[in-house]
Amino acid sequence: MVSQIPPEQAVHDIPVKTVSSLAIKTVMGNLPALVQMALFPFLLSALITALSIPSLGNALSSWILSILAYIPHTLFAVAWHRRTLLNLQAPESTSITSWNRVHWQFLLKIIILLAIFYGMSLIGTLPVLTIGAAIPTLVPFLFLGLIVVMLYVVARLSFILPATAVGEKYTLDTSWKHTDKQGWRIVAAFLMLTIPFGLLMLLIAMFAFGSLFTGMPTTPEDAANFNILSFIQNNGPAFFFLQLIILAVTYLPTAAVISMLSIAFKGCTGWVPEASSSSADEEVS
Repeated sequence: MVSQIPPEQAVHDIPVKTVSSLAIKTVMGNLPALVQMALFPFLLSALITALSIPSLGNALSSWILSILAYIPHTLFAVAWHRRTLLNLQAPESTSITSWNRVHWQFLLKIIILLAIFYGMSLIGTLPVLTIGAAIPTLVPFLFLGLIVVMLYVVARLSFILPATAVGEKYTLDTSWKHTDKQGWRIVAAFLMLTIPFGLLMLLIAMFAFGSLFTGMPTTPEDAANFNILSFIQNNGPAFFFLQLIILAVTYLPTAAVISMLSIAFKGCTGWVPEASSSSADEEVS
C-alpha cells in the first residue's frame, strides 16, 4: 500500500510529551485488545524461554532460539502498529497462521536494526577501552555516551518499522531523512515510556533473586567463582517463572513504544492510509 509520495523531510516536529501521552492513552484505552493480541505471542515466547534454559551451554541452540524469540514480537508489533496507524477497531490476529510477507519483511528490518546497533557497539567499544586504559574513571561515562549515540542512530532509522507494518515501500535512507532534527525527540519519548517499567522490572528481579533463587554468591570468593550458566540451570523453574513475569510486564511498554513510533511516523511524514485499503483492512479484521 503506497498512500502518497513521501516528503523529503519531517513535515512536523515531534512533541515529546504529547506523543508519549498519546501513546500511553492508546495502550490504556485498548487494554482488552492488548491482552487478546498479546496472548499467543506471550505463550510462544514462554515456549521459547522454556527451551532456552537447558540450551544455554549450547552456542548454536542458543543462537537459533534468540532469533526465534523475535517471531512472537514481530506478530504482536505488526498488529499493534497497524491498529495504531489504521485505527482498527477489531483486534487483529497474532497467531502464527496470520504470518505473511509483511511479517517476514518486518522481521528482516528488526534484524537489520539489531545488526546496526550491535555493530556500532563493537566498533565503539575499541576507542572506549583505549581511552579507558589511559583514564579509567572515564570508562562508565564513555560507555553511557556510546549507548546514547547507538540509541540515537536506531531512533533515526526506526520509522522503517511502522512503514513496513502497513506495507509501505520505505527505506532506511527515507527514515533518516524524515527524522532529521527529530532523533533526540524520539529517544526522549522512548526513555519516558520505558524507564518507569525498567525500574519496575529491576525491583521484580531484585525481589526474585532475594527470595526465589538459591546459590547466590555471598562473599567475594563466591563471586569470583560464580558460574552464571550453572546458576540459571540449577534455578531453572524460578528463572522461568521470573522470565514469564518480565515478559508479561514488558507488553505494556512495548505496546506504548510501538504506538509512539506509529504516531511519530504519521506526524513526521504526513502519512495517511488509503481510504479503500483502510476499509478493507477493517473488514478483514
